Amino acid sequence: MIPAFDVALALRRIGLCFWRDVTPIAVLGFGMILLPELALALAGSHSGSTIIATFGGMLKVLYVVIVTHGALARLQGRPIAAGAFAGSGLAASPRALSTALLVGVGVVLALVALLLAGYAGGAALPLRLTIVVVAFAAAVLAVPAVPLALTARVTPVAALARAAALTRGRRAGIAVVLGLAALTIVPARLVLAAAAVGPAASTTAGAGVDAALSLASPGLWLLGLFDLLAWGLGATVPAAVFAGLVEP
Repeated sequence: MIPAFDVALALRRIGLCFWRDVTPIAVLGFGMILLPELALALAGSHSGSTIIATFGGMLKVLYVVIVTHGALARLQGRPIAAGAFAGSGLAASPRALSTALLVGVGVVLALVALLLAGYAGGAALPLRLTIVVVAFAAAVLAVPAVPLALTARVTPVAALARAAALTRGRRAGIAVVLGLAALTIVPARLVLAAAAVGPAASTTAGAGVDAALSLASPGLWLLGLFDLLAWGLGATVPAAVFAGLVEP
């Protein structure tokens, strides 16, 4: 019989990994999450914004791989020193970066589908709810893929297939962890965005900030710092879930 997934232990591990490695996670997040988001927000509709958004997206994928690698190392009893955190993650990234990019493509497709669903008229709401449910279910299956790719030399497709198989019988617990993370981060982000830059922020793509903001705007920095925190915590989730799946 497959043992139940320990939700409480996974949540403790997420907090542990983030807190113990908060310095390298924050420093990396400043350069790989915050600065690109600030640049994108200030670029507005400028022609270079697409390049900035693409570059920022690539940095986010790499950031997740690096932090996941560090969190996985800590949970395996071999924590990485702050000074070697980025270098060690970069050295390991080729084994997992392609897998993370494939997952990222899936996220982008889901976002595009949500956008297109808005043109469905009266069927827009149920269609969007269906897309969200399907995307969430896919996330439950895929969440161990990057840690798996970091520990085994497999192709991205094989990593996703193994990840789905690894979650079998324990998907409800994983869904609870991901659901709690989403319900903690997403509503708080929307409230903060509305308070900082107005209700229109919820409909703005990307960083969700108004292009008229400047570097002197507190709202811009508040949103950026929140995203840094959210990405830092979120990047430890795959390692915590994976550890709960593979331990005896």
